[in-house]
Amino acid sequence: MSETLPLPGTVKAERRCPYDPPENHRRLRDAGELGKLELPGGLVMWFLTKHDDIRTMLADSRFSGARVPFPAMSPEIPAGFFFSMDPPDHTRYRRTLTAEFSVRGARELTGRIERLADQHLDAMEAMGTSADLVAAYANPVPAMVISEILGVPYTYHQKFDHEVRTLRETGGDDQAVGAMATAWWDEMRGFVRAKRAEPADDMISRLLHGEVEGGALTDEEVVGIAMTIIFAGHEPVENLIGLGMLALFEDREKLTRLRENPDLLDDAVEEFLRYFPVNNFGTVRTATEDAVINGHPIAKGEMVAGLVSTANRDPERFTDPDRLALDRPHMSHLAFGHGVHQCLGQQLARVELKVLLQRLLARFPGLRLAVAPEEIRYRENTSFYGVHELPVTWAAE
Repeated sequence: MSETLPLPGTVKAERRCPYDPPENHRRLRDAGELGKLELPGGLVMWFLTKHDDIRTMLADSRFSGARVPFPAMSPEIPAGFFFSMDPPDHTRYRRTLTAEFSVRGARELTGRIERLADQHLDAMEAMGTSADLVAAYANPVPAMVISEILGVPYTYHQKFDHEVRTLRETGGDDQAVGAMATAWWDEMRGFVRAKRAEPADDMISRLLHGEVEGGALTDEEVVGIAMTIIFAGHEPVENLIGLGMLALFEDREKLTRLRENPDLLDDAVEEFLRYFPVNNFGTVRTATEDAVINGHPIAKGEMVAGLVSTANRDPERFTDPDRLALDRPHMSHLAFGHGVHQCLGQQLARVELKVLLQRLLARFPGLRLAVAPEEIRYRENTSFYGVHELPVTWAAE
């Protein structure tokens, strides 16, 4: 049995509450069925919704992560764009980047993240007694962290972010997407050439001039690596802060408890990652040969999307899964994926979430939502689900 689904993000999803996965995804999971999407050209995409099924698929080498990311720009995967590669190419790039995104490396960045967080909180406070928490804090801080790590100007990241969001909102065609992607790549090439000539203390310079497994990286490979990190680097953190703070504003007891008990922050971060459905589309793979997942046949050439947000609420895996429990014992959620493609930047994301929450709660004890909850607009037509803006105030009540 299967249910035909729309492409996630193309229509407004029916949700029991803004923090829940779409209802049609939940129904499929509870019925043990697969969703089906028929794409142009006869291509079929199946949707997995259960935690164990998605883990099985992501650990199975018959499901390939290699796919064309920008068909309008190039028929080939760009050099270095390792997100869309399989071993051994993916393995080489991932090993090259391991030290940059290790647990130790993420912890060493804590001071820089705290500095950026405090600077933006200072700016918020200087504005008066209200602000848009997304525009003033949740968006720029993680974006600046990625810019500093790579060694590219934040203005580039700002422009890139603005153009991506504009394309999503307006539904740009293949030609527009291809032209814009080409412009992004060309500008990054300029940064990489400059680092080749004059290296600095940043990731791009280290990739260009350091010891690399399999031989030195070309400029084009480094461009692709940098663009991979730009694409995936900050939106999940931004949306988790937005959705998480909105939920806390609606449950003042949880908000107070988290502010007064910083020791809860590590568990709260893991619960935010599990609970909030920021991954709107899922983790997509292509079957390289016929396979079966939990009794469901998948034909060679068909695509499979693991709907992580539904799997992270799977009652067969989590007790009382639809409750936000800040002290929930840590369990293996799929927010960062699984297998060889598990998110390389997961430790950095954890540190960012912890620092941003801790600094914000400590700075503004009276922080609260400045509008009625029903006035909040949600990002539906995008890969990452979240809020467009989050008006807040800290004025005396």
